[in-house]
Amino acid sequence: MIFSDKQSRWIQTPLNPIVLFGALVLVACGNGGEPAQSVRSLQTVSPSTGDITRVVGATGKIVPRQEVMVGSEVSGRVIDVLVDFNSTVKTGQVLARIDPTSFDSRVQQIVSRIDSARADINVQKASVESAQVNLDNAVLQLTRREGLFEQQAISQAQLESAQRDVGVSTANLKLSKARVVSSEASLRQLVAQLEEARADLERTTILSPIDGVVIDRKIDPGQTVQASFSAPELFTIAADLSQIQVEAVIIESDVAGLEAGDTARFTVDAYPDDPIEGIVEQLRFKSQETNNIISYIAVIGAENPSNRLMPGMTANLQIITEIKSRSRRLPVSVERFRPSPRDLEQFEKRSEDSAEDESLLSPTFARLTTIGLPQSRVESYRQQIEPATQRMRDLINDPTKSFMHTPMRIAMNELIDNQLKTYLNASERQAYTAQVGLERTIRPVELWVATPDGKMSKRTVKLGLSDGSFVEVVDGLSDTDSVVIGVGVAGNDQGGRSGGGRPGGQGR
Repeated sequence: MIFSDKQSRWIQTPLNPIVLFGALVLVACGNGGEPAQSVRSLQTVSPSTGDITRVVGATGKIVPRQEVMVGSEVSGRVIDVLVDFNSTVKTGQVLARIDPTSFDSRVQQIVSRIDSARADINVQKASVESAQVNLDNAVLQLTRREGLFEQQAISQAQLESAQRDVGVSTANLKLSKARVVSSEASLRQLVAQLEEARADLERTTILSPIDGVVIDRKIDPGQTVQASFSAPELFTIAADLSQIQVEAVIIESDVAGLEAGDTARFTVDAYPDDPIEGIVEQLRFKSQETNNIISYIAVIGAENPSNRLMPGMTANLQIITEIKSRSRRLPVSVERFRPSPRDLEQFEKRSEDSAEDESLLSPTFARLTTIGLPQSRVESYRQQIEPATQRMRDLINDPTKSFMHTPMRIAMNELIDNQLKTYLNASERQAYTAQVGLERTIRPVELWVATPDGKMSKRTVKLGLSDGSFVEVVDGLSDTDSVVIGVGVAGNDQGGRSGGGRPGGQGR
């Protein structure tokens, strides 16, 4: 509303939102005066004592502990299927039958051939006996003629004829015996064929190899199966579903520290409010790559007494890989605080003998000393690496260029690793790598610590295990130290917080 002098009355008009907002600002500032000066102060936290649990999140698929694919070793038409999906079966139970007519006929044919072969063997054995009689008679005749020849009662030709008869009879006997051996070999071959034919006949009845539940059926009566090159899959049987497994996909960055025996809790979408507990049984060495991401399979065993969990369900897992009780800890927000230039101007306390620049390289020098390198070689490497990393360290130590800190640290670590490969011999490199492995869970981090005079100074602190809410303090802080997590405005209930405009610059 506005007042018109000419008309000496109130006139109803729409209010301009900008004019209204400006009026409210003037009122808030105290009758149009200058805004009151706010008091900015450091917001801090001190180390506390508590438990820190490292949890790895993953997804996986529920699978039976034992799963058997039941196939057919013979081809034919399915004449009967005796089980269906979800049927409970026992070892040796009949699942299906294939038409046995042709297989039974083959068995009968081979049985007939065996009977014929046995009869033939009997004939061959009679031939052997006949040949033996002929040989004995020929030997007797030869003996008589040899006596008569000595008495010159017969001619030389008659003696040679008797000798020839003995030779022929001997050959006939050997031939008859060989025929018997051949017939017996043929009989054994037929017997083997009969065993195979009977086995094929038995295979027309498909039996369950284990106790379990049919979770898949791929045939119906009347369907023809072909087993010429490979056994076709007819059924899938899962062993007792009261014991199940979860095959969890673990990305490579979460593999460290994961081992058999770790506790895992998981839920499925069907029962989101009913967590199930399991145990990591195996971390498989075989890797798999999906969209350039390397992952591994961890097998978690769990109980399923009510059979609510079904094969194929998706499990959302939380795997506890490490627990540290009563550890000194800080909120993870202390690592995210980055002071703005205004914060540094007002609160930073500079130290003339600061060694922050050197602290970036001191872990490397400490490792070289730990693995037994002489101090002269450590100093020699110092003279080599310090000039090469000077620019990187300057950027890392510049609090106003926090966006460059991470890439510069990565580049500096790569440079250090490349130079150490040529500076150290094979055994020294192996020892250095082992030392890095021992320290992989401990990392130096630069935090801002409040001083008694209301300022803050940068300090290198060693942090360890983190669970996403708290991080372990390994070294560099006492229980009475106050770590800065933000800069706030005193008397502002809304927080009035600042952190150089960066996430994590606020304290709570």
